[in-house]
Amino acid sequence: MKLPSQPLPILEGSLLLFSGKGGVGKTTLACALARQLARTQPDRRLLLISTDPAHSLGDVLRLAVTDQPQPLADLPNLQVRSLDAQTLLQSFRATSGEALELIAERGSWFERQDLLPVWDLDWPGLDELMAVLEVNRLLAAAEADTVILDTAPTGHTLRLLDLPDFLDNLLASLELFQAKHRELSTALTGSYRPDQTDQFLAQMQAQLSSGRDRLTHQGQSAVWLVLTPEQLSLMETRRFCAALERRRVPIGGLIVNQVILPDLSLSPLLRVRRAQQQQILQILAADLKLYALWQVPLQLAEPLGEAALDQLIAQLEPLVPATQAAEPFPSLLAAAAEGPGSGERLPDFLAEGKRLIVVGGKGGVGKTTTAAAVAYHLAQSQPQARVLVASIDPAHSLGDALRESGLLGPEQGLGQEPLNILPNLWAQEIDSEQILEEFRRDYLRSIAAMLAGEAQLSAGDQAGATLQYDPVAWQKLLDLPPPGLDEVMALLAITQTTAQSEPYDLVVLDTAPTGHLLRFLQMPQALEGWIGMALRLWLKYRQMVAESDLAQRLRGLLLQVRALQRQLQSPEHTEFISVMTPEQAVLAETQRLLQELDTLAICHRFIVLNRLWQDRSDAMGLALNDRHQRVAAHLGQVTEQRIVTVPFLEQATLMAMATHLFK
Repeated sequence: MKLPSQPLPILEGSLLLFSGKGGVGKTTLACALARQLARTQPDRRLLLISTDPAHSLGDVLRLAVTDQPQPLADLPNLQVRSLDAQTLLQSFRATSGEALELIAERGSWFERQDLLPVWDLDWPGLDELMAVLEVNRLLAAAEADTVILDTAPTGHTLRLLDLPDFLDNLLASLELFQAKHRELSTALTGSYRPDQTDQFLAQMQAQLSSGRDRLTHQGQSAVWLVLTPEQLSLMETRRFCAALERRRVPIGGLIVNQVILPDLSLSPLLRVRRAQQQQILQILAADLKLYALWQVPLQLAEPLGEAALDQLIAQLEPLVPATQAAEPFPSLLAAAAEGPGSGERLPDFLAEGKRLIVVGGKGGVGKTTTAAAVAYHLAQSQPQARVLVASIDPAHSLGDALRESGLLGPEQGLGQEPLNILPNLWAQEIDSEQILEEFRRDYLRSIAAMLAGEAQLSAGDQAGATLQYDPVAWQKLLDLPPPGLDEVMALLAITQTTAQSEPYDLVVLDTAPTGHLLRFLQMPQALEGWIGMALRLWLKYRQMVAESDLAQRLRGLLLQVRALQRQLQSPEHTEFISVMTPEQAVLAETQRLLQELDTLAICHRFIVLNRLWQDRSDAMGLALNDRHQRVAAHLGQVTEQRIVTVPFLEQATLMAMATHLFK
């Protein structure tokens, strides 16, 4: 086996990130390139970390990966670790909690024990927040020469990259509290002696500044974008590159995975597939020619384990698209979209009385197309019903899928307001910033006023007098809600939509990939904890709070959250559809997802097994079919769910997809 003698030249920074649309193989390539780098530079200390809550490092490397770094047996200079957000939070509390609690106590009129329960609440965006703090700590402490991050899919990677700005503003707010304390101490005693809180703020600021410089430095950091030669993946990669450029984050290069190489023995169907890929690659090479472009061929067997990963990286080469793509075969494309054969199918959810369909699974398995196809079919089959398909994935692709199927014009886009695309079908992509602004207006600014002590002191005092605590600091702090709160608020938007008899009879929800999907589904319980804490504080200090209706508004919010929890756990109201492709790593993640759905008591009767390769007319097709059939057989043995099989479709339009999903 021939292995590259040197790593790719851009793999030289102290921080390397691998990201892209879900399901494109970023974990596989992160593992393979990390092994290559460790082999060619044995004196370089490498740490491969996953920041994805539903990571598959262990599935790809075929070893148990935990929060404790462990070296690879054959490459001891490469350690592997998956970050556990709760473990990191408790460690952060042990080292920095006392300083934070003291700053908050100095900045408000609450007692310290009033604020202690916040450590035990579920935090939106905790995975990304802890990842940034831990990576900064690792590099500041020189525990590794290079940290390689296998990140969550696009939307949550961008959220992670935005966290330095969030932390910068957070520290600025805490510094305002501390400045007020220094001022009061100096006024009372004539001097001020720095304490542990000053040391904490200085240390955090130094780490944050160093991390920000590293992230935007061409020689120290690079993001590697992984994609497949498909239209939706190309569209998302374009947007991803633009977003990274706006943030001044260096892009190391783009790796196109699963490219079908030229071979005279390819079947007609695979030749069609290759021709379509080459068209995408030509567009990619023209639109993103400023970046280094690499390609990896489609593998007959899943690249799992050290030998397969090393073999994969030996095939990495610069991308050179064919000068002219072959003409497609219309007859084969038409045949691929014909009606379904025998097998399990989805029922008429409207006839069953369902109000909410949640579609989820690992990234890149076809969740968005499945969600849109379900909504399209049900709207077409029951013209009297009003159906909404909505995306809450931070990296939306619902509009792309609808545009590819001709339901949106080339220049049309989706936004916060539902767009009527058929007489009884609407579509929307949740606008996170708009939802957050509404939440700030309705709740956070009132809570900031309470924390700052804007109170009615007594009947004899001037109404609305401000106590000694800094309202500007609290306002600044709570105007920066942690990343992930947008998904929490999307829950409430869905609650209000499905709880009404109008305007929609059914909502079909296109969600983020598994790890963040589970956080989304767990949020009703998390929100109950946050609202409960706010209510307890209001009750304890209600005589000092100016906004007497805050408790009433919080109770109303709590009722909405509990109603949503009942809806999600009601089999009469909600159905969860898991989508997967016939790959071993996807199967392992799907099994973990199904276990969590059982724990959450959410009805999930169906699995959509998507993109099952059926053409056995050449060696590659035969190998792919055998590989997929083994996964399908294993799936039938390990789950009681009803399996709806969808073959690989050359043109996966909503119409073609719907014919395989429904009778």
